[in-house]
Amino acid sequence: MSRAAPQTARGSAPAAALISPAIAHDEREPEYRPIQWEICKRLLVYMWRRPGLQALAMGQAAGVALINAAVPVAMTETIRITIEAPEQWRIWSGGADAEWGLLAGTLLVGVLALLHYGMVAWRQYTATRMAEHVVFDMRADMFDHVQRLDMAYFDRTRLGRILARATGDISALRGAVVQVVPRLIIHGLTMALMFGAMLYYDWALTLMLAAFAPLIAFGNTRLGRRLEQAYRVVQESYSRMTASVAETVAGIRVTQGFAREGINAQLFDEVLMSHRRNNMRAAVAHGLYLPLLDVSSQVIAATILGLGAWRIASGQMGVADLIGFLLYSGGFFGSALILADLYSTTLAAMAGGERVFALLDTKPTIVDPPESAARELPLDAAGVGARVEFESVTFGYRDAAPVLHDVSFTLEPGRTIALVGHTGSGKTSIVNLVCRLYEYQAGEILIDGLDLRAIRLASLRSQSAMVSQDNFLFSGTVLDNIRFGRPSASDEEVRQACRDLGCLDILEGLPQGLATEVGERGGRLSLGQRQLVCFARAMLARPRLLILDEATSAVDTFTEHRIQQALERLMAGRSCLVIAHRLSTIRHADLILVLDHGCIVERGTHSELLRSGGHYATLYTQFIRLMDGAD
Repeated sequence: MSRAAPQTARGSAPAAALISPAIAHDEREPEYRPIQWEICKRLLVYMWRRPGLQALAMGQAAGVALINAAVPVAMTETIRITIEAPEQWRIWSGGADAEWGLLAGTLLVGVLALLHYGMVAWRQYTATRMAEHVVFDMRADMFDHVQRLDMAYFDRTRLGRILARATGDISALRGAVVQVVPRLIIHGLTMALMFGAMLYYDWALTLMLAAFAPLIAFGNTRLGRRLEQAYRVVQESYSRMTASVAETVAGIRVTQGFAREGINAQLFDEVLMSHRRNNMRAAVAHGLYLPLLDVSSQVIAATILGLGAWRIASGQMGVADLIGFLLYSGGFFGSALILADLYSTTLAAMAGGERVFALLDTKPTIVDPPESAARELPLDAAGVGARVEFESVTFGYRDAAPVLHDVSFTLEPGRTIALVGHTGSGKTSIVNLVCRLYEYQAGEILIDGLDLRAIRLASLRSQSAMVSQDNFLFSGTVLDNIRFGRPSASDEEVRQACRDLGCLDILEGLPQGLATEVGERGGRLSLGQRQLVCFARAMLARPRLLILDEATSAVDTFTEHRIQQALERLMAGRSCLVIAHRLSTIRHADLILVLDHGCIVERGTHSELLRSGGHYATLYTQFIRLMDGAD
């Protein structure tokens, strides 16, 4: 039984939007855009990264085209010299019968067929090899580029759309490399050779055939535009479908927690139905487009036969010439049909290429300064905390809506500043700016007296470490995830970091110890174990600036007690920014900044702020009551 689609109110958003946000205005595709040379040129640049392989592929394509054109010549001239003018064969063969001439011509055509088979197989292997190189390079470039994009890009772009670029869209370009480019050379050259041969055999019939060209071109333009629009819509709906799947899988805990499986399945049916309708529209357009040349070729063949018979009867051409002309016109239109069929592949590649190159052309806003102005944080300061200064900093994720207003403070080397405030007060925004994940609009941020924007990103981020509340782990072992903080570290250095943290016994107590697979996003570990791995990763990195964003929110009280002493050793001598709702973890901070709606409303130590009886004291009182209630 099929699932019934849920009803939506008139004028409301589509039900599919309940699974994931509607497409942003700047993500929508234009309804129509012709094949663009710029995309073709960029694809050719990727192909010419291997000039030897590309030259071989072009040579093979030319060879196949020459064989295609040679077969009708062999057949036509065999008929001419053995049937229409057998005396020529007797002169050449020294008096042999015409049957031997037919046999020789048949053998020649057979040899050309075998040669064609071998050449096509070799060409297909070369084209596939070239396509795999192009796909490899393109996906490697995309992966490298995506890692360098700023957080603002990921805030406005759905994960599924990025995945669609790296999968479906690049696969469409692969089809262009394997099919379109080599076959365009083969059949374009074949059509040129055969048109020249038709002129040689009978110019009048050739001109008659050329008279049909405007009609064919008109129909091709009309139906081709329809096909372009249809394939562009298919690619866009494919991206929406991929985005919906990615969002649903990423939020599977929420889905199952609220028993939304059935409803989400119904909503996803609408996305699938839309994609299916788009595919069917494209299939109908393709079905109308492809027979155009087929029907045209049949009409032209009948016209050639009628006009050719009249010209033979009037002595203006021979039977062999007419047979040759028919063979060449058949080959000419056969190649035209193949090129027409490739048109849909070309359109899919164009639609995919637009998306792929648009992603590759997206410029990150967070970049290294010019080479002449780039600065490095001092490497000889290892073990000495960094000095961080905020001077009247204003920042907003959108320029028109600031979330930080005129924020100023100084984090001295080796000191700890705690950021306190309700959700949305600006705490995370401050640490995002320190790591330069976003660009601030006004004010100045200094690290060791250097303008943050003048410091190389690699230098800044290699001397800082963040432990967030997400506890994100990569697929691999516990050892791999800890070593992520410093890839050059030895196994013993990893163990020493865990030993310093006081969690080596817990991690070695896992089923395979540090070699235990953590699963996707660390799903095979408990929340507390994941948190300990993240702490060990930060310990191994030996940062000068340590950022703890709700770092103990997922750790139970007993585990928190065990790592608190290790955290004190980790934080010793380092500059630390700490965000915590559990106010008990920041009592000993050197300075507490209380934020409200993006402004620092109070600052001081724990005891000073309690005595002042202000905003912090109210938050602390509420926290104590909640803790008492929990007990």
